[in-house]
Amino acid sequence: MNNEFGFVPKILLCGDEADFFSHVGERPFKLVGHAKISGDDFNFAKDNKIFFDGKLQDLPALIKFLRSGAVDYFIFTDVKEFASFRNNAYKRGYLSARVVTLDEFNASPQEFLYDVNADFRLLTRLKGSGIKTLLDVDAYFSCGRNFTKRGNDFTEIDTVSEKNLPPITENIYTHVYKNLAQVGLKRYDAALIIEREPAAFERMLVLLENFSDRIITFTRKGSELERHIFDNMDNFKEVMRLHGGAVDWYFLKRETPPENFCVYVVTHKPTPHDGKLPDGYEIIQAGRAGKKDLGYIGDDTGDNISRLNLYINEITALYWMWKNTNHTTLGLCHYRRFFTESDDEDFSYEKILTKDAALKILESYDIIVSKIYYGGLTQREFVVNDCGKNLAIFGEAVLRKHIMQAQPDYLDAFDFVMNSSTLYKCNMFVTRRNVFDAYCKWLFSFLIDATDKAVQKANLEKRSWSPRRLMSFLAERMLTVWLIKNRLRIKELKIMQVEGL
Repeated sequence: MNNEFGFVPKILLCGDEADFFSHVGERPFKLVGHAKISGDDFNFAKDNKIFFDGKLQDLPALIKFLRSGAVDYFIFTDVKEFASFRNNAYKRGYLSARVVTLDEFNASPQEFLYDVNADFRLLTRLKGSGIKTLLDVDAYFSCGRNFTKRGNDFTEIDTVSEKNLPPITENIYTHVYKNLAQVGLKRYDAALIIEREPAAFERMLVLLENFSDRIITFTRKGSELERHIFDNMDNFKEVMRLHGGAVDWYFLKRETPPENFCVYVVTHKPTPHDGKLPDGYEIIQAGRAGKKDLGYIGDDTGDNISRLNLYINEITALYWMWKNTNHTTLGLCHYRRFFTESDDEDFSYEKILTKDAALKILESYDIIVSKIYYGGLTQREFVVNDCGKNLAIFGEAVLRKHIMQAQPDYLDAFDFVMNSSTLYKCNMFVTRRNVFDAYCKWLFSFLIDATDKAVQKANLEKRSWSPRRLMSFLAERMLTVWLIKNRLRIKELKIMQVEGL
């Protein structure tokens, strides 16, 4: 028995019990009754009578019994009897995927009750629900008999499966991942999970927090999970129930914590912005260690690398944001550069991307960045122009070595960016906390050590302003490197420039 799912199917058996036990193997089940469709004085095909639950009853009574939750599968050991019942029941208006042969039962998923009619109802509902992306966490659709999306081409469905799935599942799934870690930072409109025991269901809700705010699951009538959902409806922002045949589908939208939003405006000198920025913007002084306090938040408090500001500029503010804040959504811009949705390039405070506008975008996207820059030079050539050929080659080699040691899977992306003319500029972004944390964990796994090494070996402290910023120029390319390797929904916005600062 699978302890996480806890599914022990309840069986109403029609046929030889010894034959049933000899074929069912180690599969868990609970035999709840026996049935006959013919006897000395009755025949279902002729008089609509079935013997079950200790007495002779008609088809409507059996249907009511099957739909009550008392039975998960009505199993026939004799294929001819199954065909006779199915054909005659169909003529009387009843057909159910839960009425199966012994072979069909053995081929059905062990983790849950499968009903093709439930599949069709769910896919039909998805078509009209506005759910455009779905993560099938347990490869539910791959376990059934439904090999297409039945006309629902509006929803992109990905799945997670350790097992190799048959090629025909490509009709259903866009991507197949081996585990949730492979899904990475991708976010979905909904995540689909199969019925679980309540404790395992709650654990899965926590595990899927970063993937979706909406969970779709199903329950059998009278199951522990059904009772658990009923008892805990107040914990969800929305609960929608869809009858799905053998099971009921639940669309659950979790309560989300209050939004804690902040875009940090990085500066190294006094600015005219104080008190004029939109709600949720905060000025931070980068490189404040050993410098005059300008009266803003400084990057030299708590866990910080303010000492490196001479060499990596606003990256020291980025590190401080990572280590010293708990915002649910956060971003970085410059005192001279702001995101805007306006087509008008002239600066005004009213055109700066607002908190509400950013959060609305992040309902459909994972990160906001600058419009991608298509330059006439490669990124390597840009660094050469700023720092000189020999120093640029040295800095790239140092950084590449440290990436190779800490993040070897990113070497190809690094080389691609350095040879490319495209770039997301200025280290500017707005994103959710989990995406931000993932990026910073990656970036600072190599950048600090690489910077210390470059400062020491190239004596950067003694160099002029532009060559001294060697590692800053290289660090600016790292967001593009990281985005290449991660499946994120990227929203590009214009950067509005403030002149004269």
